[in-house]
Amino acid sequence: MRKLIIGIAVAATLGFGAALAWQARAAAPAMPVPLAAAGSPVHQAACSGPNVDCPPGRHRVCGPYGHNCECVPC
Repeated sequence: MRKLIIGIAVAATLGFGAALAWQARAAAPAMPVPLAAAGSPVHQAACSGPNVDCPPGRHRVCGPYGHNCECVPC
C-alpha cells in the first residue's frame, strides 16, 4: 500500500510540474494568409441606407453650415 501512495504522489508531482512548464507555441503558416476585402458590394451599395438624394454607392456630404452638398463615393 505504501508503494501505491508513493507512486501516486510522484505521478501527481510530475504532472503538476509538467503543467506549469508547458508552453503552447503556434507554428507559422506555410503560405501567407490573404486579407479580407475592405467591404462587400452590398455594403458599398447601401453605405448610408435609403437615400433619395444620391445614387447607390454614394452618400451626401455637406460643407460647413450645411452648404455645398454633394454626393461622394462611400
